[in-house]
Amino acid sequence: MKKLFLLLMLPILLGLTFKPTKMVIRHGELTFYLDSDTNTFLSVHKIKYTQFLKIDGVRSDKWHSEKYKGIYDKEAYLHSGYDLGHLTPSNITSYDDSLNYHSFSFFNQAPQLAGFNRGKWAQLENNVEDSIRKYKTNATIYTGVIYDNKKKTYLNKSKIKIPISYYKILSIESKKLIYVWIGSNVNGEVISIDIKKLNEILKLNQNDMSFK
Repeated sequence: MKKLFLLLMLPILLGLTFKPTKMVIRHGELTFYLDSDTNTFLSVHKIKYTQFLKIDGVRSDKWHSEKYKGIYDKEAYLHSGYDLGHLTPSNITSYDDSLNYHSFSFFNQAPQLAGFNRGKWAQLENNVEDSIRKYKTNATIYTGVIYDNKKKTYLNKSKIKIPISYYKILSIESKKLIYVWIGSNVNGEVISIDIKKLNEILKLNQNDMSFK
């Protein structure tokens, strides 16, 4: 089993709430939150341990649009150096074919540097699964991106914003544990932080949301 890394426990914190500002799209245990540019800034996955035990790794691998057409175009990613980076990873939804299909919605991705996506961030996703396996309990996983809304950058003349960072929050409710990580979409480094610091970074970059 892989070793856990970069874990930061916040004791006493019993719950986690946030205040999204724009459209919300729900697919059962998977929920997407969009910003004013209709780019996704948060994906929330609630998973029961009984579901976790049914993960089989079988993926849909079919990216698709929903509700809005024309904003996302896979062609914009060609030769860009960026992957279509899942927010909620596909593997952890593979216990249910319908949910896995929705994990390939364009609203569950953002441009992610290829080396970052396939390197330290992929390692973090594996370690999150290891944590759930360790605690044998239900969990909620929040995966979001941070855009520099003071100086927006887009992918290949598209309307697809490029985030400067990815972050992930793992909430193990029954154990009253919260783990928080942030990863750079510039140099690919992943570190542990706390909710207060995450909120400061979101506010600094004019991302209109916060956790508490």
